[in-house]
Amino acid sequence: MKRRIISILVMVFVLLLLVAACNSSKEVLKQQNIRQAKEVEKNFLGLDLREVSSEVKIKLWEDIKPVVGHTIDQLIEKFQKENPNIIVERTHMEAEDLIENTQRSFIVGNGPTLTLSSFDDIGPFSTMGIAQPLEGLMSENMKNMYVENALPAMSLTGHVYGVPNTLNSQLTLFYNKKLVDKAPESWEELISMAKDVTKDIDGDGKIDQYGLVYPLTEAVWWLVFYRGFGGCLFDQSDSLRFNAEATKDALQFVYDLKFKDKVVPENADYKLMDNLFKEGKVAFIINGNWSYGDHIKAKGVDLGIVLLPKFKKAAEYAQPMISGSGYTMLAKLSETEQVAALKFIKFMTGKEAQRIFAKKHKLFPINKSVYQLVSVREELIMNDYTKELRNTESMPVTSEISMVVGDIHLVLEKLIAGDLDPDSGAAQIHEIVEKMGSEMQ
Repeated sequence: MKRRIISILVMVFVLLLLVAACNSSKEVLKQQNIRQAKEVEKNFLGLDLREVSSEVKIKLWEDIKPVVGHTIDQLIEKFQKENPNIIVERTHMEAEDLIENTQRSFIVGNGPTLTLSSFDDIGPFSTMGIAQPLEGLMSENMKNMYVENALPAMSLTGHVYGVPNTLNSQLTLFYNKKLVDKAPESWEELISMAKDVTKDIDGDGKIDQYGLVYPLTEAVWWLVFYRGFGGCLFDQSDSLRFNAEATKDALQFVYDLKFKDKVVPENADYKLMDNLFKEGKVAFIINGNWSYGDHIKAKGVDLGIVLLPKFKKAAEYAQPMISGSGYTMLAKLSETEQVAALKFIKFMTGKEAQRIFAKKHKLFPINKSVYQLVSVREELIMNDYTKELRNTESMPVTSEISMVVGDIHLVLEKLIAGDLDPDSGAAQIHEIVEKMGSEMQ
């Protein structure tokens, strides 16, 4: 009997141990699940929503204009007050030096945390593995702060490699209300109006007032017409591809502007366009938002800015490409550095900072909430450029585009000089694109 009681007690004790062990295992598993859930939650929320509990330094290398740099310094001071554990050290460089120094320093492990430079730098930085993909690090809250084509402007091969600070290479139509009383709705209407304005004012037998001026041989301007005729730059597999009909139509269009319609100068570069417009000697120019401040102050100009007109053949607006400057985070940073860097980017692209860039420097903001501010919306630049933004596409940041643009410039030089007809020019561009495509495979 005694042995039986002892056996029962032993069994009860063992069962209690098993229950305790089971409960302990459940508790351990529960705590593990809680930790995992918190980690998943952190990852889901994004690094920009985490806190920085220890001191960390952000090294920011940039190639922006000094006057904008002064504004950034003021914003950095405010950011550091709100984030006392994060120190931001800004270093200015020329554009070519920034690329070279970033590449060299990354190899030896002492480069910047962030760069603020042209979208074009995404090409070499991503190819060399310097740029950190951001799509998995940013919260949905942060991604949703921006206008629709902001993040795609710094994306390549399916990855977001940067966050724009401003958009500043958006071409649109400027016109002088002292020479024309309304804005045209189509290119055909613009050409008709331009013919009436193009004339010899002083009677010396030379044209000294023009209907339209733009840099005639610059490929970036020609691409506005090409895309307006329905042309694209890449096919569905992201291979470089130009549409043959749109290429021919766009070349014929610029050829006719000079040789048939005779509404543009014999030749024109950016400087000539800029000077003639400021002097009140041209009705229409195609220029970017960076020039707004100078043109609105010009004595010979009563400035109007409108959408680039439609082409009747394609029923499409002329479509400019946008570029600008943006932040790139370097790869191989610690998680704490990534958190600090993203918090800084989010601050600089936030509503208040973007409002300051728009008001002080007439830079096109990428934060969509800025356009709801009455003080900004009432600005001429915001009203008219916001409309044009719907017709824009990000300038591809691939190296192929940079090389093709240079070659198209040479074709346009021959075309405008009268040494090449549109059909032959289209054939040459086709050869350029095909050769580039085969070399990049």
